[in-house]
Amino acid sequence: MKRPGAIREEHGPGGNAKTPSPKGLARKELIIDVATRFLARNGSRGTSLGEIAAEAGVSQAGLLYHFPTKEELLNAVLDRRDEVEDARLWQTADPGLGIFTVIARNVTRWAKHPEIVGMHTVLVAENVGDEGILHPRLISRYRMTVDRIRATLAAAQDRGEMRTDADPRLKAIEIVAFLNGLETAWLLDPGIPAANTAAAWAEDQLRTLRA
Repeated sequence: MKRPGAIREEHGPGGNAKTPSPKGLARKELIIDVATRFLARNGSRGTSLGEIAAEAGVSQAGLLYHFPTKEELLNAVLDRRDEVEDARLWQTADPGLGIFTVIARNVTRWAKHPEIVGMHTVLVAENVGDEGILHPRLISRYRMTVDRIRATLAAAQDRGEMRTDADPRLKAIEIVAFLNGLETAWLLDPGIPAANTAAAWAEDQLRTLRA
């Protein structure tokens, strides 16, 4: 099944799929860049495809060629965010308790890409209820993240690196909740020392969880 936001195929006269041109791919990436900024500022309900097209310097028809619906564009924006996040957090397949250090290091990158942090937080807030079009995707992503962290901590526990009286799943839920809360606080007040807070938190977690 084709993923929302995946590369849209072009077809030649015989119906054979062609590889999108570099120009087409660059235009698609630009649209995603612009959409990310608009979503962080105005949310999906306050952003129109026409506004995004105008800011990206393309016609609305040109935008619709790459993203026929707003939902497809929203998914493409989240696809990029998730791919970058996964590349940063899971460079090592099994980081063990080092996952705390990796997470804290990732927080230091927020200041360079505030629009990505803001976009994700706004879309989560807009889709908390079951009626949100992105709710199924976002809750699936949340559960997958919790389970991946749980498995990482459980493996560390099996190797004797982590205390046996700590519940890996509850700790994974706590980690995600801490990050979501820190993101919201930082977006409300960018002056708070988010990176230092995350670093101190990671050190405290490692100190209390090591076997």
